[in-house]
Amino acid sequence: MAYEPLPNGVIEVRIDDRMVHGIVATMWIPGMKTTRAMVINEAASNDPTARNLQRLAIPAGVNMSLLAPAKAAANLSAGNYKGQKVFICARFIADIYPVFKAGVQLPRINLGNVTQNTGETTTLANTVRVNAEEKAMLKEMRDAGVKITAQFTMNDPEKDVGPLLD
Repeated sequence: MAYEPLPNGVIEVRIDDRMVHGIVATMWIPGMKTTRAMVINEAASNDPTARNLQRLAIPAGVNMSLLAPAKAAANLSAGNYKGQKVFICARFIADIYPVFKAGVQLPRINLGNVTQNTGETTTLANTVRVNAEEKAMLKEMRDAGVKITAQFTMNDPEKDVGPLLD
């Protein structure tokens, strides 16, 4: 798989309820030759402790941004990261959905670890359970041409979960 950035700099979008953690920091970010890790989450963007923890998880030499969805969409739309390789990691599908709605081009949505949901959910992969609202957001993004996949580690095969959203 080639990891060429889109004109806005984005090379990957991963949804992971742990945000940047071991697998993301040691496999995904270096494996994609990321120059900027962007964490998108409203609550974490306003929490100094969360900001510091995420900064500690980012590999040396990689720039980091921790932004609320609206700020991330504005920065990406303005071309602030053009020429970079931006790996986006969002905690929730609802964190990336407003970025998509703002018209930001996304290469794919990789559902890595979406396990916080309880109650009535749809299982898309071993580590991916989505509720009805998330399923609708993913379906809308899929229908707009964004590939929806599940891939826990870079060594795992990519699973196209788009058909499971119908």
